[in-house]
Amino acid sequence: MGKPGDSAKPSEDARDTATARPTAPAHPDRIKASSKDAPGLANTGEENPKKTGQEKRPGSAQRNSRADVLSAAQPDPLAVPPDDGVKGGLLFGDTNIEPGGSDEDGEFSATDFDTDSMIDDRSDSTSLHSSILEHSYVNGRRYHRYRHGRYPIPNDEAEQNREDMLHTMMMESTDGRLFYAPLGLNPQKVIDLGTGTGLWAIEFGDRYPGAEITGLDLSPIQPAWVPPNVKFLVDDVEAEWLNGDDFDLVHLRNMIPILKSPVNLLKQAYEHIRPGGWVELQDVDGAVHTDDNSVPKDWPLKRLTDLLVEAFAQFGTNAHAAESGREYLEEAGFVNIQHNYIKLPYGTWPKDKLMRLVGMYYRTACEDFLPAVGAMHFPRMGWERAEMEVFFAQVRTSMRDPRVHAYGKMHFWSGQKPLHG
Repeated sequence: MGKPGDSAKPSEDARDTATARPTAPAHPDRIKASSKDAPGLANTGEENPKKTGQEKRPGSAQRNSRADVLSAAQPDPLAVPPDDGVKGGLLFGDTNIEPGGSDEDGEFSATDFDTDSMIDDRSDSTSLHSSILEHSYVNGRRYHRYRHGRYPIPNDEAEQNREDMLHTMMMESTDGRLFYAPLGLNPQKVIDLGTGTGLWAIEFGDRYPGAEITGLDLSPIQPAWVPPNVKFLVDDVEAEWLNGDDFDLVHLRNMIPILKSPVNLLKQAYEHIRPGGWVELQDVDGAVHTDDNSVPKDWPLKRLTDLLVEAFAQFGTNAHAAESGREYLEEAGFVNIQHNYIKLPYGTWPKDKLMRLVGMYYRTACEDFLPAVGAMHFPRMGWERAEMEVFFAQVRTSMRDPRVHAYGKMHFWSGQKPLHG
């Protein structure tokens, strides 16, 4: 483990945060694939928790391990992977998602995708500086006051619910993997930038009790009861956020599209990673994809994603930044760059049960995101409330059309700091 004096330090205004630890919702049993469908999960950056005896997520059931659903061949976790571009270790990659599902709301019980139980005990910490605990409100939604305006997404309970749901969706769609960078089996020091509700950092701490994990965010919305090797700090990741130069992994999820300068942040991360250490970016690319040309040109969800590009640009950010991960990493000095991605269905149109569950999560998260963008982004673009509500209703309906086989892409970019030079 790193020396106590090397642990991450907050800036002058940063403090540890506190709320209550969430519990992951239960999930339906998985359908076991036949041997002809499952050549097996090859090694990835993180070993499969079921195979290593690592702690399982609470409430998680046996997972479907079919290669065409979960993971394609991956490099040895202890080896430096080759730079194979987008062909280097695709997860869903070139495999099409077979349609055939129906939009039956009763297929999964509420506990399968409702995350209310995950945040019931959250509460603000009275030990934090008052300026950090203060919030601002816009059209009924709560936003962080600390470094106000840096992150144009709410931090209220509804958004925390949505973020917890997205984390659970990610665990389902990646077979419980937290990362794909080949860290080896004994990471010592890790930081999660933009940690949000802190679930990723907590799970990392559970699985790797010998590691020291720091979660950093603008909002004090993280749990209080966490593994002893996990701590949370409140600070701006786009400012100077820590001391030390010995991190094994710097992790960012759903962050690059809302950064004003991804390259500057990655250059800062580079300085704080040990030689041979890794950075990993996990981000949705903000586009609508289809494998069978079933998305109409005037599809409401597609129009929404186009409008979000405009809305993000008003804040000086790029909604499609996830597509440029290689460019950002190379400019920051990283090598051995790897690219993986998974397909996230918009809705329950896939034939496969696991993919329908993932689609249920993703559709629900997208629907819950509409009030958030309606509170700040659309009014800034000149939309009236009545006009927004009509359009958002069209978007919700569009994601329930089983004839449209649309999906989003979640990209995983990882880069290594050179061992020498």
